[in-house]
Amino acid sequence: MFGTEFFPTPKSVIHKMLKKISTDARHFLEPNAGKGDIAEAIVEKRGRYSRDKVDCIESAPELVSILIDKDFPVVGHDWLTYDGVCYYDAILMNPPFSNGDDHLLKAWDFMHNGEIVCLLNEETVKNPHTAARKRLAAIIEAHGNVEYLGACFSTAQRKTDVRVAMVYLKKVSEDDSIDLWANVTEEKSVNDNIGADANMLAIRDNLGNMQHYYDKANEHMNMAFQHIRKAGLYLNANDVYTGQGYEKILQLAFKNINDAKAEFGRKHRRDAWMHVFNQMEFHRWLDKKQREEFVRDIERNGNIPFTKENIKGTLENVFLQRGQLFEKSVANVFDELTRYYKGNTNHTEGWKTNDSYKVNRKIVFPWGCRFEKDYGRRFCTYHGSNIDIYHDLDRILCVLAGKDFKECGTIAKAMSKKFEILGRDVRQGFDNQTESEFFDIKFWMKGTVHLTFKDKDLWARFNITAAKGKQWLGHQTQKEARYA
Repeated sequence: MFGTEFFPTPKSVIHKMLKKISTDARHFLEPNAGKGDIAEAIVEKRGRYSRDKVDCIESAPELVSILIDKDFPVVGHDWLTYDGVCYYDAILMNPPFSNGDDHLLKAWDFMHNGEIVCLLNEETVKNPHTAARKRLAAIIEAHGNVEYLGACFSTAQRKTDVRVAMVYLKKVSEDDSIDLWANVTEEKSVNDNIGADANMLAIRDNLGNMQHYYDKANEHMNMAFQHIRKAGLYLNANDVYTGQGYEKILQLAFKNINDAKAEFGRKHRRDAWMHVFNQMEFHRWLDKKQREEFVRDIERNGNIPFTKENIKGTLENVFLQRGQLFEKSVANVFDELTRYYKGNTNHTEGWKTNDSYKVNRKIVFPWGCRFEKDYGRRFCTYHGSNIDIYHDLDRILCVLAGKDFKECGTIAKAMSKKFEILGRDVRQGFDNQTESEFFDIKFWMKGTVHLTFKDKDLWARFNITAAKGKQWLGHQTQKEARYA
């Protein structure tokens, strides 16, 4: 079902692998993760509520689903072509026995500073007859060791008589080495190293441009982390006390720098995806509830690599679903507008003017504005959810009417302008009427606001679209529903 080289790692072997890893490791990667047996063992050993993080890479869709169900982030699907940012302290892997050397060499090249434990066919180590195997043998000799486990999969869930070697490697970043006798004339102005990128403005090809900026930000931020680390090492080498006065400036240098890199990687990826959606201006046709759901979805899928292909696929998915998403937004606003009908179950005051099955031409908001009797006797608009419903309603009507929300005379703008005209010391008998792009508006000291649709056709289109979003129309035609 999962391929001819799918051999889940036996628990006894995983135990040996984990014993090799430093207890200081906090960020783990399992390429070719399968069902996540190694990832699960890491979590179980460290504790489910520890701050340790385990990412996975897996190509088989069935196995990816299993990993997601186990709450393991899947950050990629093809380990040999994966080009994500390395902030991992340890990589533990059980790659295919047929080309395990390629997978381990990829891990070595990918790792910046940390440990690797990898299971290989022992022939890969004992018979270095290819260029890749010869390179691997040299790396093992210089940076690690091998333990031969024999036919340790002969009694496993999926059996094989392949004799296995467990390779341990420790990579120390060259950035952490310092030259105490460097040429003292080497110091330069920071500006000398920045220079001017003449091609910066030329790289403007939309999706490729987004990925280019994202990759460059990661590249330079990782360089910055290493320079901070290096500064700390030079200070220590000169016996400079890095306590008071330095701890805030160089705090990243004296903590696990991989924590900082991991946090930056997660936040940068999230912000990059948010930039994509903001470029789409999806807020123009989604209500607050759906916008918040989009943000939550970005949080849930924040480990999806920010690549041109992924951006394009996501945009295409949103574009194909835009009609349904908009109808759902209208339905959400509809639900909010019909909360205050007479006999509602929300335990809120209701009005006969409002219905639960459609938005009437006149809408009553019980808390549409605020009259500050004890603070200048003046009107003002609410903030937060009370004003959000006004904005959501205007955004949706702009889409239905083909107008630009930025240029729209919104409810909130109309009321704020009217309240400014009324000023302070408002008394009974004041002029309580104004109008926005789509509504005639009345308001009272109690805080009640009445909105009356100006355009009967637009009012009907709103109700029809809401009915679609709530799947109420069935086989009824739009013409029959139009003025129901």
